[in-house]
Amino acid sequence: MSAKMKKILIEASGCHVHLTQTAIETLFGKGAQLKKRRDLSQPGEFLSEQRLKLVTKDGVIDHVAVLGPARNAVQVELSMTDCRKLGIKAPVNLSGDLSGASDVILVGTHGEMKANGSVIVARNHIHMRPEDAEEYGVADGQKVRVLVQSDRKVIFEDVPIRVKSSFMPAMHIDFDEANACGYRVGTEAFILYEDPEVCDPECKPDMSGIVRQVVESVTDVLRKEGWQKPSPKVEACEQVQPVCQPVHEKPGTGALPVYCAPATDMSAIGEAPVYKPKSKPISAYVPDYMKASAAVCPAPVIEMKLVTEKAAQELIKSTEEKTICFARGAIITPAAKDIFKNNKRTIKIV
Repeated sequence: MSAKMKKILIEASGCHVHLTQTAIETLFGKGAQLKKRRDLSQPGEFLSEQRLKLVTKDGVIDHVAVLGPARNAVQVELSMTDCRKLGIKAPVNLSGDLSGASDVILVGTHGEMKANGSVIVARNHIHMRPEDAEEYGVADGQKVRVLVQSDRKVIFEDVPIRVKSSFMPAMHIDFDEANACGYRVGTEAFILYEDPEVCDPECKPDMSGIVRQVVESVTDVLRKEGWQKPSPKVEACEQVQPVCQPVHEKPGTGALPVYCAPATDMSAIGEAPVYKPKSKPISAYVPDYMKASAAVCPAPVIEMKLVTEKAAQELIKSTEEKTICFARGAIITPAAKDIFKNNKRTIKIV
């Protein structure tokens, strides 16, 4: 796979709770154990059969999932939307970081308890084993950018990598983030590599090559327009003279002015193309569509991007031409068209 981005499994999690053994017995009865319903993607973790209720003075959320096994601290992971339902503010922390966490009341089948300092909005993150981190070229604690390929493409910034031998590679997001990026099962996510330290040579831009290609392209165009081949390199000490004298327009001739390159010391940049004066009839500088417009439009062509009702009224007052011509690309509002029609004026785009 290209070093520019590598695929990572993405999973979305709803609100859920991690409990201590003491909390399990308080909520579900003395001696209670969490009953496994199904395994989760991370080894050793599972969804239990038990459910509980979250309660605050401003709201209630029912049927909240309880994940096992038991932990050494109660942790309630909600989305921002869940927090609004309960009327609380919770910090966006990595799982396990309860600094600044909010309070909530947990209600189970056999009891209830106030879980102070337990509520967080879980920050999105990526799980990896050490061998996965080596393959992906990342390290524990490193933050990366992740592109979610969906109908609503999103790039998540500053997604932390968490490395542990018991992990399986996966990115975890909550339901708010899942809805924002149009996630559904099978949606692909990619770690983007833009840091030169983790980017293979194939994805580093060759700036000198880019500049060289641009210069070559511009030079080719100029040569086709009458530039001569590059002149020999000028010695640094040589006094450079203009290659020609300017010829100015003669009154009444209609000829275009012809210019030549000013006197310049080119030794600092080596060889450079020299402009070859070339006379052309004025028609050669007029685009084809403009030539055609003269035949179909006797009036001057009006350069106006947007023609509003007010602009149409002003044009009607300023000209008696029966045909009003606008340059290609002009947008004429319906109200403006009615003004022209009512005043028996014809509109043409040329």
